[in-house]
Amino acid sequence: MASAALTALLVGGLGVGSAHADPDPVTGTTFYVNDEATGCDDAGPGTAAEPFCQIQPAADAAVAGDTVRIAGNSTFYAPVTVRSTGTADAPVTFSAATGDGSRVNVGGPRLTTGITFSGARYVDMTGIRARAAGATALAVQGSQHISFDAASAQSTAVDGTTAVIAVDGTSSDIALTRLDVDQPAGPDVTSAAGARNITLAGDTFEGGGVAAAGTTGIDLAGDTFWTVCGAISLTDGSSGSVENTVTLPYGTTACSATTAELTVDAASAPQVSADYNALNPPSTGTDYDWAGTAYATAQAFRAATGEGSHDLDQTVLTIPAGGLPTEHSPLIDSADSDAPGELSTDVGGHPRVDDPLVADTGTGHDDRGATEFQDPFTVKGLTVSAGYVGVPGTATAQLGNPWSDSLDGLTYTFDFGDGTTVTSTTGSASHTYTQTTSDPGIEASVVVTRADGTRAGAASSWVRVSPVPDLAPAIGCGSTTSSPDTAQCTYDTGFDPYPVTSDRITYGDGSAALSVTARQDLLQHTYKAPGTYTVTQTVTDSDGRTATATARATVGADFVAAGPVRMLDTRYGTGAPKGPVGPGGVVRLKVLGVGYVPASGVTAVTLNVTDTGATAASYVSVYPDGTARPSASNLNFGAGQDNPNLVTVRVGADGYVDLYNAHGEVNLVADLEGYYTTRADDGDLSVSGLATMPPTRVLDTRDGTGAAKGAVGPRSTTTLTLPTYARGWATVGAVLNVTVTGGTSSGYVIVECGGPVSPTTSTLNYRAGQTASNLAVPCVSAGKIHIYNSAGHVQLIADLQGLFTNQQAGTDVDTTAPYGGPFVATAPTRFLDTRTGLGATAKPLGANGTLTVKLTQVPAGASAVLVNLTGVAPTAATHLTAYGDGTLPTVSNDNLTAGRTRPVLAVVPVGADGSIRIHNALGSVGVVADLEGYYG
Repeated sequence: MASAALTALLVGGLGVGSAHADPDPVTGTTFYVNDEATGCDDAGPGTAAEPFCQIQPAADAAVAGDTVRIAGNSTFYAPVTVRSTGTADAPVTFSAATGDGSRVNVGGPRLTTGITFSGARYVDMTGIRARAAGATALAVQGSQHISFDAASAQSTAVDGTTAVIAVDGTSSDIALTRLDVDQPAGPDVTSAAGARNITLAGDTFEGGGVAAAGTTGIDLAGDTFWTVCGAISLTDGSSGSVENTVTLPYGTTACSATTAELTVDAASAPQVSADYNALNPPSTGTDYDWAGTAYATAQAFRAATGEGSHDLDQTVLTIPAGGLPTEHSPLIDSADSDAPGELSTDVGGHPRVDDPLVADTGTGHDDRGATEFQDPFTVKGLTVSAGYVGVPGTATAQLGNPWSDSLDGLTYTFDFGDGTTVTSTTGSASHTYTQTTSDPGIEASVVVTRADGTRAGAASSWVRVSPVPDLAPAIGCGSTTSSPDTAQCTYDTGFDPYPVTSDRITYGDGSAALSVTARQDLLQHTYKAPGTYTVTQTVTDSDGRTATATARATVGADFVAAGPVRMLDTRYGTGAPKGPVGPGGVVRLKVLGVGYVPASGVTAVTLNVTDTGATAASYVSVYPDGTARPSASNLNFGAGQDNPNLVTVRVGADGYVDLYNAHGEVNLVADLEGYYTTRADDGDLSVSGLATMPPTRVLDTRDGTGAAKGAVGPRSTTTLTLPTYARGWATVGAVLNVTVTGGTSSGYVIVECGGPVSPTTSTLNYRAGQTASNLAVPCVSAGKIHIYNSAGHVQLIADLQGLFTNQQAGTDVDTTAPYGGPFVATAPTRFLDTRTGLGATAKPLGANGTLTVKLTQVPAGASAVLVNLTGVAPTAATHLTAYGDGTLPTVSNDNLTAGRTRPVLAVVPVGADGSIRIHNALGSVGVVADLEGYYG
């Protein structure tokens, strides 16, 4: 953007006052460059208010003592050629504006040199980044007394010969310091024959290296190289020194076996000194090539040449990829502080410091390479303990000080962000906020100062000041299979900024309240009787506020699969006197201490009860001995029929259960399938709680689901493998509704986990052509269940209704198995009878009809209910499906023949609305449901 005014300025002489912006009688004029400033103009005047757009007009205008201040930008400044001439006492200075040292880029994606010094004298440039695409980034031509400092130079040239920085043979007294020089291929710096007094100190070089030919007085001090093939090459009679240098391999490019990190030819070797270096060549290279002889180790080099007396051998393992030494690295405090060209600061401008954890092995405290390991003292963070209006809080500085255990002499200045500043010598300060803030809050900060007044570090934290929250304790209770009669309650007093002064827990069973004196996350309470209780927590804080939280705790018993084993058979006198049970007759069956059932700790037993040889239509009720006989029934049958049904019944206080027969005479058979206990034996992995899930069909031999397609033959065993989600190591039992259909003869099936089984018991008896079902609760072994068929050919169907798992919180959790809850046995209670209008309208349930039955008999939070479901006088062959909520599952619970009343035990998930649903497929049918218990 040249103009007539600028031309007149240059022709008329740069010393004229009108040519300079912001003159200063002592330091000269300051020119400003900012290509993103509104109103920038390359015609001048270059003031802060009206800066130049590009660097070139400022460089052309600057004379001895002048300063050019360049603002950072988001793109690149155009290439610049500097011809300025200063003096030793009044150099021309180019620098990045304050804070913009990483944002002033010159050159960029151009096939031309970014910065060129041409015939310049006494010019200092700092914080300016030279860039070039496929060309030299920084060129020094016929110039003297030039310093290029605290910046970077980068080129994308790939021809292998173009240098990032090139110094010609007519230049001298050139200082290239604290630079990051990078190129993918080719040299980083070249110095041509005739160049004199070149200093490269505190620099990092990536990709290429430094090559000087015929250069007098080239000194390399405290540089770090990541090289592809060789770091330093001094040839053709060059002279100088190489000290405190670290070299590392760059990438995986293989080099010639003769390529050395430090090469000094025979003409140069007498005039070059090398010491205090740490050379780490690529695996295919070598350390030194000195006067034509290669040396693979510092020891060999030292012995042959007398140089490298303090060099380190192969230290790459102690130097991270970033080049920064780690604590105790041999690079620390081992350099020559008096090396020619050695700087008092490192590549990042950090001072040289003495590491007290590392012995000094150099001539001072300098580290080798471009980076000085700094005092690791840090201000790691700031915590503010309260952000509530009117509540005193504490701000605390978090420090790290590996070099010293002492924090004496530190001063902490806390700024709470609301205009309050507190100075402390203890690392913390108190403050009370008086006003709320909006998101994200206000920023509190701390500045830590050493005793000598230097800043040690700072940290900040955003604080959102809120009104004091309501006191809101929370409590939640559960149980585990190891202690199903024990409530394990977690509680939290909430986010209360005031200290809690009182915390009382009551468990709803009349036991004494527990006064909590210290915050605890888990409390346990063992109940004397199964049931659902209300646990109450009352909290009071120091501000006098009181709040209460409640939670339901369901405790009971967990299931142990035991059997099948026959406990009762009136045909043979097993468990009761021999002979059929007459009308109104009651069989007292002892269960505690019999067979697999323990003598104590058992709340209920699960029996597969079968009627056989009945002389009249009748029903059987199973209930705890010593209690009133319920109106509910478990078996309904006609004369001459054999009907099984699974029954879970509470055990009477005397260890007996009663089986009542209403009419005629009938023989009764009962097989133990398992029991519910509150006392888990140590190491008894069969103890489990029920985890409910949507009913799912897992076996159907009619279509090949879960087993081979086709009817199952006589005296054969079908192996059912449960779905993946149901067969983790924590799964020890299953709840299956098993159905047989299309049998070619009468027979029975046995559901067991040990298979093949011995036919001494049965799960389900069936007649030829009959569709019949029964609930089974077999154990599960390695995710498998076995079903034995006694006679003929029959199709088998199984619907999974739940899993028994020994999953326990706080142990190694099997993520494939859900958690199981305890069982609470209740007195058999009828809650639905469509014949009388109990729980629903007094009419049969029609085809494709669904009843929604509210469960008022169980507490809120029950996961499932155990129901004896009976279909009464169906007008057509049909099936009943019981489920919680959602879509109707493709399963069945009670399979019914027209005109025949049949019960079946079912585990039914409780819907989110506290109801269960019962669906009828075909015809119309009366529906009766009796509650046997519920699961927590």
